[in-house]
Formats: sequence, C-alpha cells, structure tokens
Amino acid sequence: MGELRTVWSSIVLALCAVGLLLVVPFLVLLGFLASVPVFGEVGDAAGGYLTWAAWLGAGLPVVGVVVSATTRRRGWTWFFGICLALAAVVAATEWAHDVRHAPPPPPGPRHCVERSGGGNDCPGG
Repeated sequence: MGELRTVWSSIVLALCAVGLLLVVPFLVLLGFLASVPVFGEVGDAAGGYLTWAAWLGAGLPVVGVVVSATTRRRGWTWFFGICLALAAVVAATEWAHDVRHAPPPPPGPRHCVERSGGGNDCPGG
C-alpha cells in the first residue's frame, strides 16, 4: 500500500510541476497575445487565459506543498513552498496596485427635503 501511495504522490507532484513550469507561463503568453490589438480589435479571451493562469499559479503550489509535505519529500516541499511564496508576493503586489488605483467611492445617500411653497431638493422632483 505504501508503494501505491508513493506512485500516486509522484504523479501528482510531477503534474503540479509541469503545470507550474509549462502551463501557467503558456496561459500568460496566450493572455498577453490575446490582449494585443489585431486590426484595431482586442480579443475577449485575454481575461480568461489570465484568470486560469492566476488560479493555477496559486492552486498548484498549494497542492504540491500539501502532497510533498505529507509524503515527506523535502526537496519538493521547498520547491512548491518557494513557488507559493512567489505567488503570494505577486498577488499582494497586484492587490496593492488595485487598492491604490481604485476609483473613489460614490458620495453618500442624499436626503430629500421638501420645502413649503412647492420647492424641493429632491432628485427628479
């Protein structure tokens, strides 16, 4: 039973490594190419490629760390741990950029005040 566990964990770790080293960069490249205007039009697929790259770039290291740590493979644990740390740095940097460049919040709710004599400050009124 231990040998079967080793085989399955090796397959999972290999798939995670191939995904991180080949699939994620390929998806980023496809997203970049899809965002380049061709004949004045920008493709709609760029967001989909980049979304998949982001999810796989964060999810595959998590799976790799869990599998390698539970099977006590120190080298793989370090590899996937470093990949996870890099993904966290990229995510934190992107989040900080989004927060810094976010549009200001809309103004608070306006209160409608009717005045005697028929005038009011109500929108549409």
